[in-house]
Amino acid sequence: MADKSPRLLDGLTSTMTYGQMRRYADTLNVTIGSALLPDGMTGFYDEATRTILIDRQLIYCQKRCTLVHELIHWQHADATRNGIYGARLERRTRRETALKLVNPLEYQTAEAMYEGDPYQIACELDVTIQIIQDYQRILDSSRMHCKAQS
Repeated sequence: MADKSPRLLDGLTSTMTYGQMRRYADTLNVTIGSALLPDGMTGFYDEATRTILIDRQLIYCQKRCTLVHELIHWQHADATRNGIYGARLERRTRRETALKLVNPLEYQTAEAMYEGDPYQIACELDVTIQIIQDYQRILDSSRMHCKAQS
């Protein structure tokens, strides 16, 4: 019988270190391990076994962001899929990962300090450039939506 209870990540915050996130994940119904993954693959989630693998060659900032990304796949019980549906799941997961890891006030401060430079902002917020770019897309989309409403 499949587990139908909601999977929540309420205890996961943007201020946690990778180690704190791993300890938090130990309280969830998911197994996390590290492995040497194929080139270009930083992490992987398998719904059938509820297992997350993180590439052991990543630096801690990358591991932290990858772990949150894979935990969001776990939260939604995503099965690996290709094609349009898989792309849709990946877009949703990247969006939610950025929202989970980026504190809006800290982002706003870093953006002003570094004049919008994604690399400097990422370093300041201890996330990858990809997370910052995804967050900036969310902001741009929100701004476009607001303009359309006015």
